[in-house]
Amino acid sequence: MSRLLPAKIVAAMALLLAAPACAKKTPPPAVTVVEDQPGGGGGPVDSGVIAEPAKARPLPQGKPVQLRASVEGLGDLLQLVKQATTAWTPKNPIDANAWIQAALLQFGYGPGMWSSLDLSGVMAADSTFFPDDPANGLRLTGSLAALSAKGIMDGMPSGRRPQPLGNGLWELVQGDLRVLLREQPRALEFALSPADLERAASVAKAAAGGRRLEVHASDLPPGLLSADNYFGLPSGLRKQLSEILRETTRASLELDAGTDRDLVLALSAEAPFDRLGLSPLGAPRSQASALEGRLPASAALVVALPWGSPELLHKLLTNIEKGVSQSAAGFEAPVKTVMQAAHTILDQVQHDVVIAVYPGPRGELTVLIAADVKDEVAARRAVHDILATANTAVTTFNTLGGDKKDASFSVSLKANGIKAGGVEGELFTLGMPKNMNNDLEGALPLLNDKQQIEIAAVTAGGSAVLTLGHDARKLATEVAGGLKPGARKTSLASDGGLALARTASQGCHFCVGIDPVAFARVALFADQKMRADKKRLKDLDDAAAVVTRLGGALGVGIRLDPKQGALAAGLSKSLLVLSPADAAQVGKLWESVAPAPMPEDKPLSGPKGLLR
Repeated sequence: MSRLLPAKIVAAMALLLAAPACAKKTPPPAVTVVEDQPGGGGGPVDSGVIAEPAKARPLPQGKPVQLRASVEGLGDLLQLVKQATTAWTPKNPIDANAWIQAALLQFGYGPGMWSSLDLSGVMAADSTFFPDDPANGLRLTGSLAALSAKGIMDGMPSGRRPQPLGNGLWELVQGDLRVLLREQPRALEFALSPADLERAASVAKAAAGGRRLEVHASDLPPGLLSADNYFGLPSGLRKQLSEILRETTRASLELDAGTDRDLVLALSAEAPFDRLGLSPLGAPRSQASALEGRLPASAALVVALPWGSPELLHKLLTNIEKGVSQSAAGFEAPVKTVMQAAHTILDQVQHDVVIAVYPGPRGELTVLIAADVKDEVAARRAVHDILATANTAVTTFNTLGGDKKDASFSVSLKANGIKAGGVEGELFTLGMPKNMNNDLEGALPLLNDKQQIEIAAVTAGGSAVLTLGHDARKLATEVAGGLKPGARKTSLASDGGLALARTASQGCHFCVGIDPVAFARVALFADQKMRADKKRLKDLDDAAAVVTRLGGALGVGIRLDPKQGALAAGLSKSLLVLSPADAAQVGKLWESVAPAPMPEDKPLSGPKGLLR
């Protein structure tokens, strides 16, 4: 770590921020030093300090960038590194605290420097600079939490120790860099000017109580950020997002971690995100919704979002209808029926929408889509219209194909195919033609044992729920049976991943909860070769037992306000701070779904090993 810290300033963050100013090596300014006065400490900068003024250069055009950085509870962060590496890499644990001390000694710092820092307190710095010429007009101030401010300075290399100015004030001159230091009972304050030194205490106070590590930048120049390298995004969205991010004026990075808390990483930016068309989204959610409380727990993946205005979605549906009608001559009537029903559903949705994926024991998949609705009758009729139209369309397709047995779909729609808790729902079943058997590998997790895909619809209790996949009938029945108040003992309202997403993002529009075990099971069984590997199956089961006992979860939250966006993730501390034995078992979770190693290339050779 100390390789990153020029040995000119005591404070790690101060050194980092001031490093650009050290690039130019010129003789130090002449300084008249006033002897330390008895009884001093904490007073204003003495006017007896006289420095020979340097020739000022014209400041660059534009506004300077402001950069604020802080760390609080550094000692516990270092302890987390030690505990986590002891668990996950027991043969090579990292004692970061001891490593830093050894590195400081190697670079000439005394042992008392590190021990004089208060690693439970706040270390903070605030700087402004011009990116094109950082040393010109640089301002820097901040504070280091200290058990002994004097001990920090005494621990610096003998040739680079600060010189006393009186009243607890010190000066450190290295090249053209002049840093003022001031002793306080529990801090060592620093700045590049007397005026900024007076702000040092307020900088530390403002940083206290936040997340463990925070970096905030404002007045950023245009074009600094983009999404050009986010290749996982669709090209159109990536281009649009890049155009928005290039107008970012403020950005921040926050990390919260420790032996007593979950791991949180959050990135945010102030930019015109309203260009994305955010009206379908409601206010960000920081707590579980009533809809989540009506849905079964144990989802591998769940996405919850607040509902806003459907206006933009209506326009999208209208455009889709025009395109489909032009390319589906003869099917205008069913297309119109489905689109009218879709418009009705959009108008009935309110409050919240949830999309979840539920796995079976052998990687079977069932997808659930649920929403709060205003009028159950209208929503139920609209869903029925879509299923009935699909039933008719499949029957017509079979007829046009001559009703050939091997090439026809089986299809049925039962008005009361779902019954539970006094609630009834529809069940649509679509069986695959026999001549498609060889093409169904990718869809097998969604099909039941008869190679049918089921779609069930239940509208009751203020919600409309659609299930699709292997266990659609079973899942819809479970939903229907749990709609009465108090009927459901566990639900998505207690999903650990959703809670992490909301905490990390401080309220999210797209709240994503991930169950690592269930997600790994889905990934393993989706691959034909991996699901036939008995060792992988055993590793997955062994890991699942430990992760379930520990309660591990992962959450991702996306917040999109009109002028600010945030992406945040959270990971349960139980997956970081654990015993080496548990870590070894949890590690099997990743091993069970890891791709098989590529075989080594063998050189082409002749009888004597020479390439012919």
